[in-house]
Amino acid sequence: MADELKHRGTSGVVLAVISTPLLGASLLAKFGFPPLAAEGFGIAVPLIFAMLAVAALQDRIRVDPKRFGFYCVMISVLSLPQLLRAGLYSETSLLILAALHFPYVLVVRDGHEYTDKLLRIFLGIATLLACLAIAQYFLQSIISPAILFPIDNFVPMAFVVQGFNAQGVIHYGSDILRATGVFMLEPSFLTQFLAVAIIAESVTSPRLLRLALFAAGIVVAHAGTGLLILAICLPLVVILHRRWDLLLYVTVCVVALVALGDLLNLETILNRANEFSDPKSSGFARFVGGFYLFDQLLWPEPSRALFGYGAGAFMQYTHLFQREVADMPLTKMVFEFGVVGAAVYFAFLMSCLFSSPLPRIVSLSIALTFLLNGMYVPFSHGLALSLLVLTSLPAHLRSKARTAVRRQRIETDDGLELRHA
Repeated sequence: MADELKHRGTSGVVLAVISTPLLGASLLAKFGFPPLAAEGFGIAVPLIFAMLAVAALQDRIRVDPKRFGFYCVMISVLSLPQLLRAGLYSETSLLILAALHFPYVLVVRDGHEYTDKLLRIFLGIATLLACLAIAQYFLQSIISPAILFPIDNFVPMAFVVQGFNAQGVIHYGSDILRATGVFMLEPSFLTQFLAVAIIAESVTSPRLLRLALFAAGIVVAHAGTGLLILAICLPLVVILHRRWDLLLYVTVCVVALVALGDLLNLETILNRANEFSDPKSSGFARFVGGFYLFDQLLWPEPSRALFGYGAGAFMQYTHLFQREVADMPLTKMVFEFGVVGAAVYFAFLMSCLFSSPLPRIVSLSIALTFLLNGMYVPFSHGLALSLLVLTSLPAHLRSKARTAVRRQRIETDDGLELRHA
């Protein structure tokens, strides 16, 4: 009995450690401590390191040797611009990048055994967020928006993370607020969270009601980043996982959206597609402007193109550029560390994200979130650490696990063929 209680206690600690990054990316995302909250820093990252320290004290954490070696190589390469001919670089920025990515070399002992539990927790949080988002959107004509966005209006501002579009209207001149699911920093994070949930639900134990809730949550958030993830991943789910029924569901959703377009103000979402060509829009600043900056400041100098301007330099040079530019991960890494540094960084990141026992399409959907958000925002890191990194398989078990998954898929397909026959 004592051994069983001890095992349960240890399991509870392990589950708490692994789920902390996920909670930091979702239910705890808006909370912070002064004065850092005013600067856009929440409690997620400190909490992650605190829980990892607890796990280390209980000998539940180990360092993956291959990842650690790759991490050392990455940091060495990213240090080159500072040693060669960096411009207005920031040593603090490089240190933050190194610290933020150190947890990627860690693996919880037997963490892969908790993958299914973590996935259930993730999908449960997504269901809660979707329900709250739908209520936020449709109850605005009945209930005061202050009540529907309680964290932003009733929690002291010193303890709420600032610098995000937490209560944005669906378009200029409107009084309808975009849904955030109460807990998410802004609508774009909600749509990405729910898009990953749709992919995960589709390839595990698909439930039509949940898929419908997640899709509805994306619609009422009026943000397009989640749709980008679905546009890339859903066709792969249909083809690789033979989920032909999803084509029917998507068709039904499109018909429903056309019928309810006026009620849901969907014209606003469609108009966002024009942002990529509007130099004054956020879409242009995030996904297009950086490449014009490359033409002006990076490509003309081969050494800069290879090794960049140095850590933290991106925002120091944007004032020289006439168009709006945001420091998105791809443009930031290429500008600050050059093609060489960016290639090594993303290779390290992808090697960590694709070592999970979860289906690789889930890893891909989470990997895409890294291209859609600021590099130092905890959102993508929280999803990756909980669902993919801390629960990753030891190297000697990965091939066995993938073989077992392929065998199970073949047996499932054979069973379906027999039933149809």
